[in-house]
Amino acid sequence: MRRICFLLCVIIAAVLSTAAMAQGNDLKENRVDSLLFDKSVVFATVDTTVLGMDIYLPPAGKANHRCLIFSYGGGFLQNNQRSHDTQHFCRRLADDGYFVAAIDYRLGLRGVKMNGALSMVKPLQNAVRMATEDLVRAVGCILDYAGEWGIDPSCIILCGSSAGAIMSLQADYELANRTPMTAGIPEDFRFAGVISFAGAVYSVEGKCDYTVHAPSPTFFLHGNADKLVPYNKIQFFSKGFFGSDALAARFDKFGFPYKIMRFDTEGHSVASRMLENYDDVIWFIDNMAVGKRNLRIDETFYDVDREPGKYDNLKAGRLYK
Repeated sequence: MRRICFLLCVIIAAVLSTAAMAQGNDLKENRVDSLLFDKSVVFATVDTTVLGMDIYLPPAGKANHRCLIFSYGGGFLQNNQRSHDTQHFCRRLADDGYFVAAIDYRLGLRGVKMNGALSMVKPLQNAVRMATEDLVRAVGCILDYAGEWGIDPSCIILCGSSAGAIMSLQADYELANRTPMTAGIPEDFRFAGVISFAGAVYSVEGKCDYTVHAPSPTFFLHGNADKLVPYNKIQFFSKGFFGSDALAARFDKFGFPYKIMRFDTEGHSVASRMLENYDDVIWFIDNMAVGKRNLRIDETFYDVDREPGKYDNLKAGRLYK
C-alpha cells in the first residue's frame, strides 16, 4: 500500500512557531528562540489529528541521500518536536548531508493517571501502538516521495529519544515480524539502522523474537540506573517491556549486528545524549547501518566526575500523577 501524503507548502518559520499542528497545540508550549528546520509536511490525518514532520534539508551540493527519521521523547504525553535538543541534533545532521524528518505522533498517555504499575499496562500498550502506527505512516510518506526528495530508500535510519526510541525500536520489531501494522511497507524494505537513546520494545508474545527476518543493525544507548524506561526488562506473564540490556542479549544470541553503550550509574538522562554522542551516531551509521559491517560491540562507560543529570532520577510516578 502506498500511503497518500499531503504536502504543505513551505511555511514561513514565524508562522510555524504559532501554528497548531496537533496534540492540543503543544508546539506553542515548547517554543524555542529560533526554528532550524526548512519546511513542514503533513504526512497523515488520523481521525481529527493532523500529523506533520519538520524537514531539515542539507546544504546545496552536500546531500548524501541518507534519511534519518527522528522521533522525540516526552513520555507519550508531551510534544518535544521542536525542542532545543531536537532541532540542534537534526540541524547538525542535515548540515552533514542528511535529509532529516522530525516527526509528530499521537500522545497516547496524555491525561493517564498512574495507580500502581499494573494500571499502566494497557495504556502503555495503547500509547506505543498509536505512536508506532504514526511512525510507520511517516515511513510510508517518505518512501512515496523518496525520488522527489533525493532519498535512497536503502539508507533510511530510525532514531529516537525515550518515547521516540521506544517507537523506533518497536517499528523495526513490527517490521521484522511483518505484523499487520506494517502491511503498507514494501516486502523488500528494511531500515538501514535504528538508533535508540534509552528505548525498549513492548511485546505481548513473551521474549522478543524476530520471526520473519532479522532486525536492522541497532545502536542502543542506555543508563543502567534508568528508572523510567527499563534498562533490562519488566514482564507480566506474556506481556513485557524489554530494554536495551535484554534486547542486546537477544541480538548477541542470534548474531544480529548491534552496538550498545551502557552508561554505568546513569539514569534516564541518557535519553538526551544526542548531541553529546553525535560522533558515535555518525560512526554507527557509516560503519554498521549504511556500511553493513556485521559487528557486535558492547561498551560500558563510567564517568567518575559526572554530576547527576536532570532526568537521572525521573520515575513514572512523577510523570503520570
